[in-house]
Amino acid sequence: MVLAVRSAQLGRAKQIAGWLAATMTLGTVFLVIKGFEYHHKWVHHLIPGEGFHIAGTTDPAAQTFFVLYFCMTGLHALHMIVGLGLLAFLVPKALRGEFSAENHNWVEGVGLYWHFVDIIWIFLFPLLYLLGRHHA
Repeated sequence: MVLAVRSAQLGRAKQIAGWLAATMTLGTVFLVIKGFEYHHKWVHHLIPGEGFHIAGTTDPAAQTFFVLYFCMTGLHALHMIVGLGLLAFLVPKALRGEFSAENHNWVEGVGLYWHFVDIIWIFLFPLLYLLGRHHA
């Protein structure tokens, strides 16, 4: 996304569209991986509720961990889907040459949103995947 913003600042329309498409591709890959991860949790009964079960523990904190896990990662995924929609909105505009060195605010604004979502993941990953492994 940084490269798309930089291309927009330089007025390079086709590069903008290419970097936006690359960002969308990587974001979609991330969401597909999360989908497989969610499916794995479903199959192994790690969805909080009546069917929740972790072999070897009856600790209610385990279910609380998964409630927080699904809330935080689900909210992150929702924000990524919004970001992908915004990126998809920008691609045709970039291809039409609507962004230039003087007019790149949309690309920059969406870039800021996308990187905000990135920063959230920087905190969620260690919290849920590194620390969570020791407690769940």
